[in-house]
Amino acid sequence: MGGGAALAWGGVVERRAAAEQVAAEHSRLAAMTAAERRLARGGTAGLQNPTISGSQLPTRSTATPIRLLIPSIGVDTGLEDLHQDSRGVLVAPHYADTAGWWEKGVVPGDVGAAVIVGHLDTILGPAVFEHLKQLRPGDLIEIRMSDQRTVRFSVDGSHVVKKALFPSKEVYGATPDAQLRLITCSEPFDPVAHSYTDNLVVFATLASSRTGPDQARGR
Repeated sequence: MGGGAALAWGGVVERRAAAEQVAAEHSRLAAMTAAERRLARGGTAGLQNPTISGSQLPTRSTATPIRLLIPSIGVDTGLEDLHQDSRGVLVAPHYADTAGWWEKGVVPGDVGAAVIVGHLDTILGPAVFEHLKQLRPGDLIEIRMSDQRTVRFSVDGSHVVKKALFPSKEVYGATPDAQLRLITCSEPFDPVAHSYTDNLVVFATLASSRTGPDQARGR
């Protein structure tokens, strides 16, 4: 009987601790600003550590990406310039409906892996990369550049990876040709930590680069 009582009391203590943890999390969320709550769910910050090696950027275009279009999933977004924080971690886009480009990394169309990041959703609803998981090999990704070019990539495939074990070398490492990585969050969602545990990474390879009439008209 004594052992049973101890087990029963242990269960009560565990449930009470869990309830207190949830209550504390609710209090934390209630104290956040609206902008902080929008960024809290599905944020990509804190788990990506891009690196640059001397051999990774043999040349660098002076152009910058200004718009991302993915026709097959209805994405049409401007691009923020993303940077790393004091720890070297890539900071996520500020707005849920706008993707961001890692400005210190590879320029899309140059040799290497250019990186674009976007949110999956927020507590207010879907975000820019809500349908990224629907991309399939062969789907086209277009990036409008500041020098009037349109750079096109073809999707090779995608992988879901653990944020805690994010494969920085495979995502940010040197490549022999021009490639692109699109990154967002992926389920499951941890309601206590208020974030997703995984990332979805889409891998794509350069298909073409040209200057077209739409670019000349600024569209």
